[in-house]
This record gives sequence, structure tokens and C-alpha cells, in this order.
Amino acid sequence: LGKQGGTRRKLERSSGAVVQYVGMVVLCSGTRVERTRAREYMKWLFQQLEGPVYVLGWRDRDDCTVMDIPNDCIGYITGNRRATLGVMEEEWGTLMFFMSDAEERGKG
Repeated sequence: LGKQGGTRRKLERSSGAVVQYVGMVVLCSGTRVERTRAREYMKWLFQQLEGPVYVLGWRDRDDCTVMDIPNDCIGYITGNRRATLGVMEEEWGTLMFFMSDAEERGKG
């Protein structure tokens, strides 16, 4: 998952958990909250491979911020091959992805 452990490091920084891969198994160490976040974040990373993700209950979470991005700005925000988002994720220790609208969830 990820080039040269980059995704693992992003998971660690954003969740606070220690994340290690042993073959096809992922091991997480940290508080219950940190481990739960690492699992959720990993689930979202896999979901985004299939398309936009919807985070249930995002309004009630203290680890989510949702921003509306105009369609004509998406290319600028993501950059070439997601490079701009990757730089921001690295700088801020966060995960960033495009989230679908609630009514679009499950379509496709």
C-alpha cells in the first residue's frame, strides 16, 4: 500500500497509531482511538480506489473537515497525479480525498 511506505507513514501521522505491514496483515499499535482511526482511514483509502468516499457521521467527528470545492478547481487542487494533495497531506499530517454527497452513496 503506497510507494516506499508513504501511505503507511500518512496513516501513522494522521491517526497517531503505529502501523506496520507483515505480508498481507496490518498491525496497529496505539490507543483504542488511534487504532480505530487507522482502521477507518485505511478503509477510506481503499474505498477511494473505487471512487468517491462518503464518511458517515462526519459532522460529529473531531477529525474531519469537509470543504466544497468548485468543479473547475478540482484539477488545480489535486495537481498532476494527486501531487498537490500529496504535498498538503505530508505537510499537515492528514489524509485528503474527495467525498461523495450522501445521496450518491452506493451508486455505480
